[in-house]
Amino acid sequence: MYSPASEGRESDSAFLSTLANGLKVFEVLTEQRATLRALTEAVGLPRQTVYRIVHTLEVLGWVERRASDDTYAPTVRMWAIGARSHGATELRVQWANLVSRLAEKIGETVHLAVYDQGCSVYIDKRDGWHPIGSYTKLGGRSPAHCVATGKALLAHQPPWVPEQLLNAGLRHYTDTTITEPAALQAELEGVRRQGFAMNNGEYRAEVGGVAVPIRSPLGDVVAALGFSGPVDRIQDRKDELVTILLNAVSGIPAQPPTES
Repeated sequence: MYSPASEGRESDSAFLSTLANGLKVFEVLTEQRATLRALTEAVGLPRQTVYRIVHTLEVLGWVERRASDDTYAPTVRMWAIGARSHGATELRVQWANLVSRLAEKIGETVHLAVYDQGCSVYIDKRDGWHPIGSYTKLGGRSPAHCVATGKALLAHQPPWVPEQLLNAGLRHYTDTTITEPAALQAELEGVRRQGFAMNNGEYRAEVGGVAVPIRSPLGDVVAALGFSGPVDRIQDRKDELVTILLNAVSGIPAQPPTES
């Protein structure tokens, strides 16, 4: 799981490695069911350490084992606690109907995302009706400097946030990934100026996106709303999709695409 904010923390004298290892194992399990062997390979820890972590999580009710294939997965306890504790749940409820309507009317995959430690986190999504779309999943994380929702969010963080990411070094994913500090700063300035962000195949070469920030009544950017799909189609529809998104976050109903 991508989490740039965790890089380099192990050297911190107050860093609790046992807890960190447990969370590392748990994060792998949030991606997919896994056997003990697969978990051991994924986290790079001794098998006995992983077994103790998984056993502890199972006893405490955080994960469950399926006997038929000897795999582990999180229980609903994680979702329930997350739903109670995170303000993103309220955002999801507030924007759920709009996310669904946009996907139904426009046909592209729609994402509602929030910013978390260098990542765009998808708190809601709906697939469109176009036969070729983009694959993401609810709760998934993508590096903010590579995706449209991430850049729409990153552009409105305090200045030290993108600086911290740049100092840590940005990972290169495709030929169009922006990793140079000056280039990213210019990109984020463009997002603030234009009011929208683009992803031109910067995380997955074949997937593009466009997104706009969502502001609270006080003017703070609290989330981002965006479309994603094949990069060529998103680029061709850019003006149309930007207008639809800007109208949507301003409270103007989306109109279905016109027949050509």
